[in-house]
Amino acid sequence: MSFYRGFIGSYTRRTSKGIRSFRFNEDEFVLEDFYTVDDPTYLLLSKDSNVLYSTLREGNEGGVMSLDLRTLHADKVTFKENSTPCHISCSGEYILASNYHQGKLDLYRTKNHELQERLQSLVFQGKGPVEGRQESSHLHFAQKNPYNEDILACDLGSDKIYVFAIEDKLMKKSEILLPPGSGPRHFVFHGKEKLLYVISEITSELFTIDFRSGEYILKQFTPTLPLDFKGQNTGGAIRIAPDNRFIYVSNRGHDSISILLIKEHGFVEKIGSVSTEGQHPRDFNLSPDGEFLLAGNMNTDNLTLYKIDRDTGALTLLRSDIYSPEPCSIVFQK
Repeated sequence: MSFYRGFIGSYTRRTSKGIRSFRFNEDEFVLEDFYTVDDPTYLLLSKDSNVLYSTLREGNEGGVMSLDLRTLHADKVTFKENSTPCHISCSGEYILASNYHQGKLDLYRTKNHELQERLQSLVFQGKGPVEGRQESSHLHFAQKNPYNEDILACDLGSDKIYVFAIEDKLMKKSEILLPPGSGPRHFVFHGKEKLLYVISEITSELFTIDFRSGEYILKQFTPTLPLDFKGQNTGGAIRIAPDNRFIYVSNRGHDSISILLIKEHGFVEKIGSVSTEGQHPRDFNLSPDGEFLLAGNMNTDNLTLYKIDRDTGALTLLRSDIYSPEPCSIVFQK
């Protein structure tokens, strides 16, 4: 039986040594230390799966690295003024790195997938109404729109998604305004329609944004938590199924994965949630074929594996006892 394979990024505050590799099928799950580095808190694979990009910290410097998986040669670009980025993504020969603590978006150049240099560092100003969370700008996520040339970036601190053009530098075009105090964190694009789905960290909602007309228009917002939940929660990660029928989001506090059905015209309906069998599911991911979901519980040092019902979107728990210290990013190799 063939294996699913991938990598786990983590904090290295306690016992984690950095990046771990995993492989699993329905009979076994194998997890091993792969590459020693401080705070590889977000990972990204090149399209050919030969290069792994990661955030990192080296002493008092933060930045990004590219790691050739065939040779384990690493190219690192770090700066003393940088805290560790919270998210990275790829747009052609560029790497976009979002920095939550410093409210900035960095643009890096690659050549043949190898990291070369930082081209730009944009610092944002802004704030929102939630004390202690929105006192300043907090860039959390940036990614290219697959349907056009736009780069979109979530600012959790100011409740905005910035829209940029890119050509060796980022040039601001417009802003998408979200409800005050929502705190946009991550988003996914529908694979067949010009629709954008955004998870809010502070209010735990899913925002549906339609850009089929050429403009980004907020159409719907849907709670991701049970209506009777009264505790503290922050929205985490968001993923869309390969067949574009279901969206999954993680809830940190409720400690669950919520399942949302994509209905006619791109509207969504929450249809259920399942426990992550641990605390603070900062990230999770779907296997490339949409058969499995793997979640990382950062505060309880465990991974949880589910089988996905492709027809109903339901998650069946397979294992929750996979030890992995401080997991906070999961990527699958294709």
